[in-house]
Amino acid sequence: MFSCKRIKISSTILLTFFIILSSVCSATAISRGEVVYEIMNALDLPVVQEGAGFSDVSSSTPHGDSIQAAKALGILPPLEQFYPSLEATNAEALMFAVRALGLFNEAEALGAVCNFQSGDVPPYLMPYMTIAGEMTPKAPDEMLSDPTADVTSLTLGSLVSWLRACKNGLVFEKTLQDDVSTVVMHREGIGRPPKLWLVCVDEIPLNSEARARDLAGSLKNMGYPAFVVRQEWAFQVAIGPFANYVKAFEVKSGLPKTMTASIIPYGGAEESPALSWVALVFDATTVTPKIALSSAEFGTSKPLSELAKAKNARAAVNGGYFSGMRPIGLIIADGNVVYKPYNGRTAIGWNDRGEIYIGQARLVTKVTVGGKVQFNVDGINTPPTYHGISIYTPEFGPEAQKIQSDALEVMVRGGKMTWKQSTATASHHYIPPDGFLLVARGNSRSYFADVPLGTEVSFESALTPEEFGSATWAFQAGPLLLKNGMDVSANEGFKPSFTDKRHPRTLWGCDGSKVYWVVVDGRDPWHSRGVTLAELRSLAKRLGMRDAVNLDGGGSSGLWWNGALVNHSPGGRERPLPYIIYID
Repeated sequence: MFSCKRIKISSTILLTFFIILSSVCSATAISRGEVVYEIMNALDLPVVQEGAGFSDVSSSTPHGDSIQAAKALGILPPLEQFYPSLEATNAEALMFAVRALGLFNEAEALGAVCNFQSGDVPPYLMPYMTIAGEMTPKAPDEMLSDPTADVTSLTLGSLVSWLRACKNGLVFEKTLQDDVSTVVMHREGIGRPPKLWLVCVDEIPLNSEARARDLAGSLKNMGYPAFVVRQEWAFQVAIGPFANYVKAFEVKSGLPKTMTASIIPYGGAEESPALSWVALVFDATTVTPKIALSSAEFGTSKPLSELAKAKNARAAVNGGYFSGMRPIGLIIADGNVVYKPYNGRTAIGWNDRGEIYIGQARLVTKVTVGGKVQFNVDGINTPPTYHGISIYTPEFGPEAQKIQSDALEVMVRGGKMTWKQSTATASHHYIPPDGFLLVARGNSRSYFADVPLGTEVSFESALTPEEFGSATWAFQAGPLLLKNGMDVSANEGFKPSFTDKRHPRTLWGCDGSKVYWVVVDGRDPWHSRGVTLAELRSLAKRLGMRDAVNLDGGGSSGLWWNGALVNHSPGGRERPLPYIIYID
């Protein structure tokens, strides 16, 4: 009996010992290196062997391969040291995990527009904590509720289980508001790292191939593997490709300071599970957007963020298509026709009463000389055709650009011809702020050369259909995707490579009272795959739109709100734009 009791007591002591040991082990802090290792394994991320890593991580460092791979893939920032043996906090582990899922751009946007009250958590970690807490599936509660605590084996196990659940599908959606608009940030699907990276040095217009070749040649002379790619929208001058992000970062850092290069993923974006979009919504009856032309503000095209800052805009979005500095299609700014319509494309017009017009517009513009003789105008704020006439208005800016050397310039102020000169001898082509500049070529030039100064000259424009005549603001884009809730399938002259392939897109929509600006990111397998026009139409329906129009996309797509871009341009590079639509 005594021996049985002794065995029972010994078993109890042994069981108690194991419970205490288990408790001590589970409470033991986990290193940063181990956290990264478990995250990489949970998401089946490749262990990249090439490229420079952290100086304090070597082949003998525990989990060194995973740490170096996380840096090479861009999950960890390209700093000099990582300190792999330091204890990881819950907040830090969640940051590593969210970045490994590919949501670093969402975190950057949140950090830019939100004023986080961080308390004991460093501010740079708060966007990641927010994303982890509002994702579906949600991150482990024990990590979210105690972010400054060290990661233990128990919390690390919960983190790994959560990441594995995310592989079956994740959704993050965050709603933000100011006093006039609502912004919804949406992300679905896990991002996957690209196989290769490029350093994009510049995007050069398609009419400047020689300039692109010269830039690539200069880079080759510096020892860089540079090349030129002809895209549908521009010549892209790039260096690479590189097998990892770190090498691309080193090359970008070594370029001359005058080059505004960016690192872009190379390939695999269209098949990525990741999709990210941002929608801004406002009441059309109480908020009237405006159009700001870059040429009028700066004399040249500028990125969306610069134009928005110049206008002190609450919100802004890119508009329709363009070539160089010149918009393609109708622009009406503050009741004045600034550019003529492009036949066959959808236009969007509105006024201060909240009335919206959608359709294809036509414009007839005539110049009247001496109250009797009339001429058709074939261009507004664009160079004239041969024998043609163009009008340049103050909305274009202080000076006309790229006028042909065989033209005659006629300045009209106060309704009268006040001055004229040949463009061949003119170094500047000034547009009067209280009139317009008439530019004539061929037979038209010969006529105006004989018209004496002081003659009355006026021009007038008539838009059809009549609804557009009531528009204070308008621009043209296309194609139209939805009209009165019904699908519209006309491609308006766009190629299948534009309509049927996945690209970054900008969408304008209306549900009858509210207006939507939506930007879908793309061309980045880590962040977002982009959408086809059919997929964009489906998104418009999902958001409740009755009418929807596709705007310019690709590198032009951008949405500005609360002082920052809330989407991510391809490669992190904004494309200069000729105009924006904004709310002040």
